[in-house]
Amino acid sequence: MTQAGAKGRTVRVEDVAREAGVSPITVSRALSNPDKVKQETRQKVADAVARTGYVVNSFASSLRSGRSSIISVFVSNLQNQHFANAMQGCADALEGSRYRLLMAQTGYSDKAQEDVVEQVLPFRPAAAMFTGIVQSEHTRTQLKALGIPVMEMWDYRPDPIDMLVGFSNAEGGRLMGEHFGRRGFGRIAYAGRTEDRGAQRLAGFREGLAAFGKQVEFVLPLEGRRTIAEGMAAFEQIRAALPGCDAIFFGTDILAVGAMLKARHLSVAVPGEIAVAGYGDLELSKQLFTPLTTIHVSSYEMGRAAGEMLRKRLQHKEIVERIVLAPIHLEARASTGGE
Repeated sequence: MTQAGAKGRTVRVEDVAREAGVSPITVSRALSNPDKVKQETRQKVADAVARTGYVVNSFASSLRSGRSSIISVFVSNLQNQHFANAMQGCADALEGSRYRLLMAQTGYSDKAQEDVVEQVLPFRPAAAMFTGIVQSEHTRTQLKALGIPVMEMWDYRPDPIDMLVGFSNAEGGRLMGEHFGRRGFGRIAYAGRTEDRGAQRLAGFREGLAAFGKQVEFVLPLEGRRTIAEGMAAFEQIRAALPGCDAIFFGTDILAVGAMLKARHLSVAVPGEIAVAGYGDLELSKQLFTPLTTIHVSSYEMGRAAGEMLRKRLQHKEIVERIVLAPIHLEARASTGGE
């Protein structure tokens, strides 16, 4: 519980005690358990803290007491609007409690996730949350041994580390495949992640198309982060690789928005010449010049549900269901000609 002073000197609890005219243990008690200290003494300590610039190191305090108020959130991509919405929902669910979110970005690499988790866990957070399923068995074992509440999101597996709030990526892909089949598209492409949940979306998409005797004729793998610029480039790549392509399913709305912008720039009619669809239903998607067909995912609601479950566990309340699957549905809009 120290802080560097104005002249570079570390301010210690003993300095505050001397300034307040009390013992160091009284300062510690006044800061950590104020109800056990007289009001007059609390005020003396508060005034001394203000004069010395002393700040309680909550990490050090939690290491000593084992009562952290930090929930460590491991986010794949801090620029992803869905993850931001989910974190807002989680923060809203925790409002009024003593718990706060502290975020770290892991990217879409299992190794990077392993490294970041190993750096954070020694601080003994109250709980951990992931915007995805933890793939590394080493990390899963670590988290189980730590004995704290763990929340995995955005995907599904029947044996989460602890709790899970997600949805079926395969079901979303299947819904889009059936939509493309009903629309009668012939030369169909997919662009997006082909690993983890991206692989599930693609598998579901293929299943939905197969019900109409259709198939994916071209797949453009786009792993890791996705940007509008990548969607623009992907649109041109697909049209060059698959002449006569009349429909593209993008694994994210961001990629699909990029494709829509490139089509407009090239004067390619959407959906007259080529249909475009995404996944996620960003607010931007429905506001485009040609509204985007997509799979609606309730990211804020998932985050709020995850936050409520974590709060109950941290307050030692019963969790009836450890696995919660959020509903998803197709939003058929003008970019594919509607339903």
